[in-house]
Amino acid sequence: MLALLISLSLCAGTGLILMGGLKGHRGLQVVGLDPEAMGMGLLAILAAGYFWGPMVGAALILAVMIHEFGHVAAYRICGHADARFRLVPLMGGLAISNSLPASQEKQFFISLMGPAIGLAPMVLSLSLFELTYDRAPQAAWFFWTFGQVTAVLNFFNLLPLWPLDGSKCLRPILATFWPEAVRPATLLMSGIAFATAVYLKSLLLIFFCLMTTRSLAQADIFSRLQRPMPKGRALLCLACYLSTLAAFFMGSGSYIAALLG
Repeated sequence: MLALLISLSLCAGTGLILMGGLKGHRGLQVVGLDPEAMGMGLLAILAAGYFWGPMVGAALILAVMIHEFGHVAAYRICGHADARFRLVPLMGGLAISNSLPASQEKQFFISLMGPAIGLAPMVLSLSLFELTYDRAPQAAWFFWTFGQVTAVLNFFNLLPLWPLDGSKCLRPILATFWPEAVRPATLLMSGIAFATAVYLKSLLLIFFCLMTTRSLAQADIFSRLQRPMPKGRALLCLACYLSTLAAFFMGSGSYIAALLG
């Protein structure tokens, strides 16, 4: 029961932090609901259910939607009322705004809040699993599955591999202390991501890495247009990044160990 109360408090705190992200003069926008996109989205859901089972597929779609809404809410808190997201079949999701965040601090906040919004649902799901394990095994199994999927998805997304959110969090921090190392570090992160895709023999990941190489040059241009962070804020951002990464690792550690074992 204590774990449930803590998780509910965490959910409430997350809601208060992101409350401003629910506002926007255009409201919540749903992008890409044309017949072709809906058909591809349905195909992606069916594929997820086929490869991982209906429960894991449903948990994955829900976790991705929460993740992308975290980015959108953070965009709106930073003044981007046009922010919205779309689900990209077989690739996950994509948060969109028509303008660039004004500062590297805001860029960090937007990048981190995609994964960070998943902390409260992860803790709540794992707490509900403990409470329903004996009384409702099927519900308990979904709570555990959703909690683990959320943890693994966001832990992976926070790894320092370009163009994942982890690399987008670390770039502005690195730019504060060692500006000349930002581009080499990004190239290294991109190379590691590509090597990982090749090692896993995943054509989808290889295609994703190749498709995002164009964004490397854009990232350098965009960062020069943004106000840099003070060193004190950069250290605080680094602490937030590392603690969020550690929390998701703790939530997914047993699942990752099972995959590696």
